[in-house]
Formats: sequence, C-alpha cells, structure tokens
Amino acid sequence: MWPWEHALFAYVCYSTYVHGRYRSRPRDVPAVALAFGAVLPDLIDKPLAWEFGVFGTGYAAAHSVFFGVPAAFAVYALAERRREGAVGGAFLIGYVLHLVGDVLPASLSRGYVELSPVLWPIADRLPSPDRGSFIDGTYGLLTEYVARLLTFELSPVIALQLGSVVFGVGLWIADGCPGLSLVTGPVRRAIRRVRA
Repeated sequence: MWPWEHALFAYVCYSTYVHGRYRSRPRDVPAVALAFGAVLPDLIDKPLAWEFGVFGTGYAAAHSVFFGVPAAFAVYALAERRREGAVGGAFLIGYVLHLVGDVLPASLSRGYVELSPVLWPIADRLPSPDRGSFIDGTYGLLTEYVARLLTFELSPVIALQLGSVVFGVGLWIADGCPGLSLVTGPVRRAIRRVRA
C-alpha cells in the first residue's frame, strides 16, 4: 500500500470504530495521530533500506510485530500517562493497521496468509531489487503502480487499494475532514506572515 492508502485504510477502520462506540466523528488531534501512525513504519524502514542500506528490504524493524508494535504500545502508554489516551490510542491503531495493510495485499496476491512483512528478523524477506536512491525507488514503484491501474484489471489487491482511497476520502469528508485544520492552519498563518 502507498502512504495515502495506509492512512485512508486506517481512517475507515478508526472512524467506523469511533462512530460505533462513541456515536461521534473522529476528533482532529487523534485523526492526525492516526495518520502519522499509519505511515510511520514506511517512513522508518523504506529510507533505511533503500537510501542507507541498513536493511535489505523496506519491511524491517518498524514493520516487525517484535519491535515496531511494542514501540507503538510504548507510545500509547506514554500518551495515556499524559492523559492523552485518545491520541495515543489513535496512533497505536494507525500503526497496527499499517501492518495489517501490508499483510492483506501480500496475502491476497499469493492466495494464502503471508506474514513475512511483519515478522522481521525471523522471516526476513528477500532483499528488494536495487532501485537506486529512495527518490528513484519511489518514482519507479509509483510508475509501476500507475501502469497497473491503467490496465483496468481489478485484482483483489487493486480493489482493496482503490476501495480504501475512495471510501476513505468519502468518509473523511463526511466526517468534516478531521485533522485538516491542524495541518493547513500553520501553512495559512505562514502565508499571511509572508504577505504582511
């Protein structure tokens, strides 16, 4: 999954939970924490593998149920201790759903449950092909992704990815775009300062 797919997949699950449990929409700060948790494993493992060669693949320590998940629980515990349990819980949910979002496509494409993306270092995946730098690797994968979309072949993996995006954006808009003001507010203030 791409970062936006991870964030929207997590948002669909989280929003459904919040609506069902609390009969309300997600709040701004937890929504941002959810999105951050949902992309953090890739922000750690992909550059360390592709740009710096620390890992042989982009599914390493941050994706690991042995290392990444306990670290995410520690963040939740720290947030809970600071009376910000909703924020820590949203981060934890986003983080864990990132891992689910990596296992689902791998499992759907292979036809059996494929847990190797989350079992580092026990089930270390084969090294990724050398794609050059982090930027070159991202560009190459994005080009392959767009080419696959343009074939209009709706595989289960593509259906999951597109469904996450379409349904996730629709649900986020219906919820009032929680978190958007926290992200865009500082940008708008900076623009006003420059214009003044």
